[in-house]
Amino acid sequence: MTATIPSEIKQAMYGFMMSHTLFVGDELGIFDYLAQGKANKLSELAKLADVNPDALQRLLLAAVSIGLIESQNGEYNIPIHLQPFLAKNSTQYCGDSFCHFREVSVRTFLNLKEALQENKPQWQSIFDELQEKSPFTDLYNDPKHLENFLDSMWGLGYAPAQELVQKLPLNHYNVLVDVGGGSGSFAIAALESYPNLKGIIFDLPKVRQYLENKSRQHQVAERINFQSGDFFKDELPPGDVYSLGYILSDWNRKDGTKLLKKIYNLLSPGGAIVILEKLFCESKNGPRETAMMNLAMLLETWGQHYSGSEYISWLKEVGFKQGQVIHSSGEKHMIVGLK
Repeated sequence: MTATIPSEIKQAMYGFMMSHTLFVGDELGIFDYLAQGKANKLSELAKLADVNPDALQRLLLAAVSIGLIESQNGEYNIPIHLQPFLAKNSTQYCGDSFCHFREVSVRTFLNLKEALQENKPQWQSIFDELQEKSPFTDLYNDPKHLENFLDSMWGLGYAPAQELVQKLPLNHYNVLVDVGGGSGSFAIAALESYPNLKGIIFDLPKVRQYLENKSRQHQVAERINFQSGDFFKDELPPGDVYSLGYILSDWNRKDGTKLLKKIYNLLSPGGAIVILEKLFCESKNGPRETAMMNLAMLLETWGQHYSGSEYISWLKEVGFKQGQVIHSSGEKHMIVGLK
């Protein structure tokens, strides 16, 4: 009698195929066409996507098997509960992060064994060689990878930021400094909710154009400024609330502490730091998304993910008081410390 492979093992075996079904279906616009009702038949979809109908049918069958698409009487549709996340004109569209997963994460994971042996990022699988200690140097020097990265950060950050800024009143603050703000997702969401708040994005100069485009799209350009610099080497601009979105998880504990102390010393009493990160539950047995991205941090950065209490303890070590964890309904949460 042949034993049936357990579902947990099957899911892990075929998971990479499912991922590419999602990523390529989004890249070709297939899911967008279906979600927006532009087409629902194989021949129509193949023509719009400029692909071979027979080959496309295989992709559609794969998508049906994993629940991304429904099929009935020769017509395909996106399940109603998935449509907002796969329609590119939706504010809930999550596909901005797919490109980074496909172009970067998939490729670095081919070197997972080497990462475990060497305990360091594996960016050499993408770039010819690391020019500096930080893999971000190479990332920021490659326009395509940088745009993919910023799109990913926006896709992962904006929706939860909209929710989180409602849970932490910012109306009594004047200037928000988003350190390493990249796409500007948190600062823009905060300025949209608090008309009297001004924002400063502090990041490397090649991020400026992306941020300025986003701030114009969201009609906050008059209240947000960009200041270029290296947050480890250069002075940060003054503010009364500082945010770190997916920054501490990119760096080792020593470098993270250095940055936290720099912010603490700049704040006046009553000033705040806001950390935005994925969080482990206190038992460290999940969530799955955090555990997977924690593994990705080994391959792509020098950092890792922590639990909420670990962040609170870290802030207390630096001198911050009244630490609290504020959860969103998604994967990105907020840790707040006051001086």
